[in-house]
Amino acid sequence: MEPSNETQQCRYTDETIKNKYVAKLLHPVKLNGFQSLRMDDIAKTMDLSKATLYKYFTSRDEIIEILVQLFTQYVVGAECQYDTGSAEDYFKGFKSSFAQTLLIANYGTETFFGDLREVYPQLMASIEVAISERNERLRRFYDQGIRDGIMYDTNTTLLIVQDELMFRHLLDPHYLMKHDLTLRGAIADYYQIKKRQLFRVEVYGQLDDSGMAERIEQLVRKVTYGVY
Repeated sequence: MEPSNETQQCRYTDETIKNKYVAKLLHPVKLNGFQSLRMDDIAKTMDLSKATLYKYFTSRDEIIEILVQLFTQYVVGAECQYDTGSAEDYFKGFKSSFAQTLLIANYGTETFFGDLREVYPQLMASIEVAISERNERLRRFYDQGIRDGIMYDTNTTLLIVQDELMFRHLLDPHYLMKHDLTLRGAIADYYQIKKRQLFRVEVYGQLDDSGMAERIEQLVRKVTYGVY
């Protein structure tokens, strides 16, 4: 039975479906920006005909706006487990924030952000606000961990800056090659370094690391192949 015109029209306005198609642009846009992207290129990336693309989206502007919304909501604004109390609560928050910081660095490249600053400064401003608010939540989480005696007393702002800079290096293939590193190995090793840096020795042995190797593998696939 063929879908009715009404059913088809609902499909073209379905936000979930539209987001799924736009999410396919995250990987190519992080590499090459969007200024050179034509609607033909976008249709090809989404695996749609150009005629069908225009049924979902009225313009490239709409697509870029949705792309920024996806980045802001599902990369920067993803719910992290910032529960406090036990050592395990803090460890869950650390693992969640570690993955989120990596994905922000992965998708939020200077190539992508540079295009936004030039063409859509208001959209770039919304991303900067979202990142700032996220970093403030993370800083408060670290500060509470220090007060509760779970984490070492250190400058929490610098902890966040350290991760931002380190991940940008580790996501650079030329940097990895220069230092004879692999992406998978570098992320796994930095995770271990960060864990020892944050958590006091008396609680370190209580931390349950099960499942993190699989999580790192998933992150590497997202970074490498653009799996969203």
